[in-house]
Parts: sequence; C-alpha cells; structure tokens
Amino acid sequence: MRSLSLAVVLAALVGGACVPTPPITVVHVGKSAVKDEVVGDPVKMRRPAADTYAGIRGGAYVVRSGEDWQGMWRHAPEQPAFPSTIDPTNEMLVLVATEDAIVSQLTIKHAVETAEAMTVFVRQTMLGEGCVRKSDERAGLDAVVTRRVDKPVKFYIEDEDGPSCGEPPKAEIGCRLATAQTWNAKLTAKTGDVIECELSSVATGKYELVDQTLSLVDAPPGSNAKLAFSKGPTRATLALDAFGTYAVRAEATDEAGRRGRATAFIEVLPKKTRDVLLQLTWSDVDMSEVITPLPRVLLRVTQEGPRGQRCSAEVPVPGLCDAKTRGSYTYMKIPASRRKLPVSLLYLDERAQEGPAPCINVWFNGERTLAVCDRDHRHAEDRWEIGTLETWTGKLAAPKPPPKAKPATGAKPGAPAAAPPGAKSAPATPAPAAPPSKPAPATPAPPASAASKK
Repeated sequence: MRSLSLAVVLAALVGGACVPTPPITVVHVGKSAVKDEVVGDPVKMRRPAADTYAGIRGGAYVVRSGEDWQGMWRHAPEQPAFPSTIDPTNEMLVLVATEDAIVSQLTIKHAVETAEAMTVFVRQTMLGEGCVRKSDERAGLDAVVTRRVDKPVKFYIEDEDGPSCGEPPKAEIGCRLATAQTWNAKLTAKTGDVIECELSSVATGKYELVDQTLSLVDAPPGSNAKLAFSKGPTRATLALDAFGTYAVRAEATDEAGRRGRATAFIEVLPKKTRDVLLQLTWSDVDMSEVITPLPRVLLRVTQEGPRGQRCSAEVPVPGLCDAKTRGSYTYMKIPASRRKLPVSLLYLDERAQEGPAPCINVWFNGERTLAVCDRDHRHAEDRWEIGTLETWTGKLAAPKPPPKAKPATGAKPGAPAAAPPGAKSAPATPAPAAPPSKPAPATPAPPASAASKK
C-alpha cells in the first residue's frame, strides 16, 4: 500500500481550495436502463476500505480537495484525517451512500470519461422479499478512487430487486393432558388438570433459527399458574388452578429478528356448583398483541325492586355478586339463589363495528348455558341489555322491552298520554273536511293535560 508525505497531501489540499468545484448531477432512473447510451473512455478504478467512510451521510460525493473532504463529513460527529493512500494531486475519491433502510447494497459498476464530463454508473440493490436489515448494518455505501478529473460528474443510479430471503420461521404448538396421546392447539380441561405443551419450529428462509420460547401469555383472574420447564425451552407443563381461558405462546426467531408464532388455548371448565358464573372475554383479538386499548366496558347485574341494587367489579354488593377483573377480562360469581337478575354491559368508550367484540359466557352446574357477543357499533354510555338471568337455571331470558307510558286517569282508551308536569300542551287541531264520497275522519281527542287545564 502506498502512502504520501503529509507535506505533499497538505499542499494538494490547500492548493486546490481556490479552484471552482465542477458540478455533480445525480439521475435516478429506477429499474429502467439509461436511455441515452454514454460513449467514452473507460475509467480505471480501485476500491479503498469502505469502513473508513461508515459515518458519512447519504449522498453522492467527489473529493478532490480538503474543502471537498470537509463538506463530505460536515454532518458527521467527527472528521477523520484525509486518507494517506489517496494522492489528491493525481487522484480523486468517488463515493455514494444511502441511509434508506430498504437498500441492501450500493455498487459503483463502472465509469466513462468524455471531453465534457465523467459519468458514473451505480446499481442500487433493494432488500429482497422477506429480508430484514439488522440494526447494526450500514445501509448501502461504495467508494472508488480514480484518476483526478476536473470535469462535471454525472451519476446514474439504477435500481434492482435483491433475492428473496424466504418466509419467516414457522412455529407450531401442541398441548395435551398428561395422560393423552394426541396434541392439539385447543383443549378443554378442568381445574386441577396438568397439561403439557411442546413447540416445534423450522426455518423456511435463508436465516438460521437463533431462539425458541414458550410463554404463558394469558390466564384467568386469580390464577397463579406458571409454565414448568423440565425438558428444555421447547417443552413445558402447566397446572390449571382456575377456570377460564389459558393461552400458551410458541415463538421462533431467526437471525434477522423475524418471528414465527403460534398460540394454544386451554379452556378450563368450572366445577359443578349452583352458583352462576359469568365471564366477559373478547373475540377477534389476540390479547398478547393488543396495541390499541380495547373499549372500556362494565359488566353489571341488577336486583330490581324498591331496594334494588346494581353490582359490578367497580361497585361490589355482597350477596349479589363477586366480580374480579384481569386486564380486559371480567369474572363474576352470583351466589346460588332463586332470583331474576337483569344483566347488562355498559360501554365507557366507543366501540367500532368492525373491532374486537365483547362476549359473555354464562356457566351453571359445570356447563356453559350462554355464549353471546355484541358486534354492534356502540357509543360511550350505550348499554347492551344481555337478558334476565334465572339464577336457579343459569339461563337468560330475552331482555324486557321498555315500559310503556300509562295513560292519565280518566283518559279514554287510545287517547294520547298526559304531558309531563310543566310541559306545554299544543291545542287540538280540527281535521280538514273530507270529500263527500268518503266519511270524514274523527277529530282526535284533546290531550288529557289540556282537558285538565279547563
């Protein structure tokens, strides 16, 4: 490797500072070839170590002097010394760089010189399908050293697609009761059972697998269950200690950080009891991947009558219900009795019609008696009337229709109801005369409130 004395380098850098810099032009032609073929003399090139220029901001540069060198580094935290392997009196540095994350490589293919200018041809390779840039990788950069040419320089940048990296890794999960032979992604079990889950994965693209994990991503309120690993990170057991839904996530990660996931769901049936158990869950959503908060809702049960009360997780009423929440789930227990209790869901936030839907499950004597979801568009303060619960059967009857206004005392059947206190009554308007061939309609009776004023 040749090197120059510091005196020669400084003389060349300072001496060229007063000469106007020839212009630089960049033409991005995309995936189409250059229309006008440039004919000229081929330019010899040699490549320096690209690591020397890793901190340069994206752009196209031609360095012939100290001023050019400083301009190329003006956005960098610090400026290194001019390379001793470049002779600025006879050579110049040609460099292209990009910070675009979708570019995997920049390559200066060749250059030609004419009497008027020098033309540099650059290939910009995009990340292939399924490819991911690592965080510590520099985006495309290439540099060459050529004979010094004090002429305008024109860059033609042509795009090309990189090769595909294939699909992300594929992860699968199967679970089974400890005594079963078959594995499934959905299981039904009971409290006290022990299940076993196993992860299997395969790399389907160019990247190798670097990590495989099993994790418990969801469990019912009050559960203390944890995965126990005894046969490595891809196989675990889980002791079910509460009724509700458990979710076990399998995840495989490759060296590019791409992930493949699969989830197994275990539904644990409650023990046989005369208590009624209500469960608020959500459909059409993976709770472990929720980014936007779900609408806030409040599951409520009401005891009607003069001393009626309303019970929820926010306002517990001993003897009427015992409610607990975990995240966006609610579990409610209604003691065994013989009562009819309206059940409703109050929306505290708006719910879009296409978004996740709240679902109500009712359990009685170890069996599910209702599973229903609300998929209507709801505004804040809207109420979903689910039905009237018969606590001795665990079944819900359709909600009662709103009561009709009772007619005022002394009003004839079919007459309009009395106006509320303080409301103004409109005077009765006589009906227009009917044609002779048809009987005239009867004039409506005046409102009771109007009659009472007379």
